Amino acid sequence: MAVPNMSFMNAWPAWVTILLVLALGVLCFDAWRKTRKTSTWLRRGLMVACVGIIGLTPAATIITEERISNAEYYFVVDLTGSMGAEDWNGEEQRLEGVKADMREIIEQNPGAQYSIIAFSSTATQQLPLTTDERAALSWLDTTRRESTMYSQGSSINRPVEEVEKALARSFENDPQNVRVMLLFTDGESTNNRDSSADEPVEYESLAEYVDDGYVFGYGTTEGAPMLRTFAGEEEPGNYITDQSTGEPGISKLNEEALQEVASQLDIEYVHRTTPGGAGELVDDIPFEMIAGDGREERGALNPVLWPVGLVLIALVGWELWYLTPKAVSLLRGTR
Repeated sequence: MAVPNMSFMNAWPAWVTILLVLALGVLCFDAWRKTRKTSTWLRRGLMVACVGIIGLTPAATIITEERISNAEYYFVVDLTGSMGAEDWNGEEQRLEGVKADMREIIEQNPGAQYSIIAFSSTATQQLPLTTDERAALSWLDTTRRESTMYSQGSSINRPVEEVEKALARSFENDPQNVRVMLLFTDGESTNNRDSSADEPVEYESLAEYVDDGYVFGYGTTEGAPMLRTFAGEEEPGNYITDQSTGEPGISKLNEEALQEVASQLDIEYVHRTTPGGAGELVDDIPFEMIAGDGREERGALNPVLWPVGLVLIALVGWELWYLTPKAVSLLRGTR
């Protein structure tokens, strides 16, 4: 719903406009008093008034009502090579399942705040908290897994520090808000320089900030090969190899780790194998703590100059029609 109200934007300082109009108005009145050409100086006086109105810049304040909530959704997304394993919804990549679920959740929860924290060899907040649904959906359209060449292995604990920073910052600024953490991963950790396949889950530090959420697990216990990627490009059948065997490496879902994350955060773990239903799961989160009626008024000023502009154009046309014969006569008299 939109409700217009009128106000002034003041293209120039109001006192400048008022002084200018008064000065020109006095000149017009004085000229009329001396010449008694009423129509001429009335027209010119109206032109001065139009210029004054343009200086004040009338504007319509459009008040719109938008659905809002104080729910903050933190999407924590695994972009490691294992998310290219082809065992979601048959033989699709796990990351495609993540994107489908995230899109459904975002579209079914308009008016909330969204943040995206992605992790691969490092963890970064790729979308700070925003109510811009389009920004979150745009991220889904453009994001890719990390390049295989630069991978430093997988660690389920890698995003914890970055997520804690974001949650703590939000808690400090808006303690009344509801923080919902949604983790999208296969739970796999691998042996590498700063990770271990059997490393313990360490998510306890986030529990004080997380009000609710889900751990979404992707993949199968049987596992599947992972497509190799470079600069976001993939070639069907070109799989990441296990250096110890020379055969395509197999990535397996680690449900034990994911269930432990859910336990430490006191949220629910859900195994995701097919599209659909993620939005309904998040909709079922009880948000009794959300304040307000879910709507907020926002105002925007829009200049409305065209009516006075049309009047000014008509007056200028009238003035030119009045002056043209005089100018022609003057030119003829000088020849």
